[in-house]
Order: sequence, then C-alpha cells, then structure tokens
Amino acid sequence: MPSPLSPRGSLRAGSRQAVSRRAVLGAAAGAVLLPGCGTQEWAELGGTELVLATGNPGGVFDAYGGALARVLEQRLDGVRVLTRATDASVENLRLVSAGDADLGFSLGDTAADASRGDGAFDAPVDVVALTRTYDSFVHVVVPAASPVRALGDLRGRRVGLGGPASGTRVVAQRLLAAAGVPADAVTPTDASLRDDAEALAAGGLDAFFFVSGLPNATIDDLAAGTPVRLLSLRDLVVPMVTAHGPEYVAGPIPASTYDLADGVDTLSVKNYLVARRDLGDDAAYAVTRVLFEAQDAVQRLAPEIRQPTVAAGIFTNPLALHPGALRYFRGLRD
Repeated sequence: MPSPLSPRGSLRAGSRQAVSRRAVLGAAAGAVLLPGCGTQEWAELGGTELVLATGNPGGVFDAYGGALARVLEQRLDGVRVLTRATDASVENLRLVSAGDADLGFSLGDTAADASRGDGAFDAPVDVVALTRTYDSFVHVVVPAASPVRALGDLRGRRVGLGGPASGTRVVAQRLLAAAGVPADAVTPTDASLRDDAEALAAGGLDAFFFVSGLPNATIDDLAAGTPVRLLSLRDLVVPMVTAHGPEYVAGPIPASTYDLADGVDTLSVKNYLVARRDLGDDAAYAVTRVLFEAQDAVQRLAPEIRQPTVAAGIFTNPLALHPGALRYFRGLRD
C-alpha cells in the first residue's frame, strides 16, 4: 500500500509523535483486554496499525481525532493509531476509499454526495460508517464592525470558503448559491481554518466559513482577541433543504459558545466516522466499542467536545454500517 504522506499532510501517533505508515490491517485470533471497559475477552488486534484522517488543525475533527487515537492506543493492546491532518470531509472520504487511511471523519452531506458520486465526487465512493458522531454547525464569521449582515452582502468581498477538499467548501458554495451570490462574485481563499482566522483578525479577509462542532477552538481563540460576529442563516434553511435534502436542519449557536453579544440560528449537519469497507470486523468492532465505552477518557483529553450517543450512532444513512460496528450495536440489545 502506498504511503499516505503528502506535502501538506503528516501522520501522527496517538502520542502526537510523527511516524511513517506501516499498515497492518485486519485482526488475528487470540484475546485482549480492554482496560477500564470491563474484563470481557475479545479478538486480538496486536500488530494492527490504523490511520485516522481528521481535519484542519484547530478544528473539532482534529481535536476529537487526536483524543480518540490516544485512547484507542491506551485501551487496545498492540494497536497503534496514526492521525493525519487533512482538509477534512472530501479529502477524508477519498483517502479512506483509496486505502490511504483506514478511518476518517466526514460531514453527512459530503458523505451522501460521495455515496452517489455527486458534488465533488466523479463516481460513488465505497466507504462504510462505524457510527454517527456529534453534529456540526455552519459558522460564517465576520468582524463585529463589518457592514456584512447577510450572505448577500458578501458580493465583491474576500471570503474564506474552506480548503479545496473540505466539507466546509461544499456547504459554503451551496449557501452562497442559495443566497443568490454567484461563485465569481466573491474572492475566495483556499486557506486553512487557522490561516483564515488570522487573516480576518489582521484585516486581510472580510469573512470566512467553517463547519464544526461546538465550540471550535480556533474561532474561540479568535473571538477572545478580535471582536467578531456570526451571520444568521435562518432564512436559508428551507432553500438548502429544498435543494439538497434533509442532510441540513436548523440549529442554533448560542451566544455563550464564543462569549458573543448575540447567538445565531444557522444550519446543522450530522457527522460520521467512516471506515474502509475491508477493514477487519474485529478492528471495526474494537474502535466502535472504545468510542462509546471509553468516553470519559476521551473527554479528559478533549473536554469541550460533545461525545456521540448510542441512540444516534446507528443512523448513518445513506452509508451502511460496517459489520463490525453493527455487531457492537446489536450486542447492546443482548
């Protein structure tokens, strides 16, 4: 299998040390204990090395992925998990489908596009889901003193739309179209979240989009040092659902999230943890089990991030659940 290292990405172990890829997928027979999650014996995963594609540094995918990787290594004997920072959803789905990553996070709307071969995907992408995780919310950030009050006001302005292979860019382009703003009516950037936040603080950017769980650390840091506002997207929920389906729902960002003067009504999008279809069933089961049964440990490493719930975890339509994940959910009913 070719190395997934690229000029813009790197692999990190759960300990955050940079390492190279030595992929050993699947599971062997034997027994291993899951410390802290009971004493039931289950399939041995010794020698397994997994690559988890996360997202933009400073984003929730990155923070949650780093915490989950460390806990997986702590709880699964002989397993190593390498995290890879990416543009997020589009890139992650491509990496997992190509076998250059074993696991990855994706927004639900981008995953739906991938399953159909729509949007950024020329053909259907063959991935499955381990679970639905937390929900993300669309942030459109502007300086507090900006005259921009709605997306229509972005015409002629410099706007961060997210990385070229990000789910944020998919959502941003759809929102601008729903607001009647042609693609060539804004000057876009291809920068990362942190670069966009720094540019807005320095006066080099008029607005930027980012789709993230709450709170987003980079936006939180920006708001702590620079007066900013979030734009309301309330009037665009119905047009987005009409044009693109039920992947989008209304969702609020409370003012307290970033200590702003006002909260906003925006759009919410579900998230998935996706996997290679040929990932070993025991490995998929183990990751899913740790994700739900070691949440206290993940929370200690990423205290601001909402943990997924079993009740919502099985709802990954249109992606099928991996058989190993399905075994975990079915086992909860036994």
